[in-house]
Amino acid sequence: MLLSEKNSTLIGDNIVTSEQQIESNALQSEDAQVSREQAANLVISKYTGWAAGSGVIPFPFWDVAAIAAVEIKMVNELLDIYDKPFSESKTRSILTILIGSLSPQLLVGVTAATLFKVIPGIGSALSIMSMPILAAASAYAVGQVMVNHLKNGGDLTNFDPKAKLDDFKAYFKEGKKKVDPAATT
Repeated sequence: MLLSEKNSTLIGDNIVTSEQQIESNALQSEDAQVSREQAANLVISKYTGWAAGSGVIPFPFWDVAAIAAVEIKMVNELLDIYDKPFSESKTRSILTILIGSLSPQLLVGVTAATLFKVIPGIGSALSIMSMPILAAASAYAVGQVMVNHLKNGGDLTNFDPKAKLDDFKAYFKEGKKKVDPAATT
């Protein structure tokens, strides 16, 4: 079959114009982006749960180490979804800056919550009520900030955590409300 138009292609038994091919490619690209975002949201949801579970670890500072490991693993999976390279040291650096940006009162609260675990009874109860919420909110915020960066074409090499601090804090608050609707700050 001969094609009369210069900008047409024979696909199967159909003649497709260049404009139709471009539109089709754009729709496929949008579908891929939606698919990536759905996969990323599932990863964030999974690791938010794992972070909350890590907050229940009864040993002081082991909980914090476990939460950090969960967040690093989550970032690694998010990078895989967006076909970007992973660096554990760069990820640790980013997480340190983001989490360190939280208010001093909150950071003191996290430290107190993990230290309360050494006090039998009441200390463990206080810690179990607060650490899972804070851990889940942190993982949620890290995931959301990372996905926003990745879907705009970024990767770890051009991730500027200081430029993302306001977004991180907003997502942290949103994450707390998602995990604990009674949370106000």
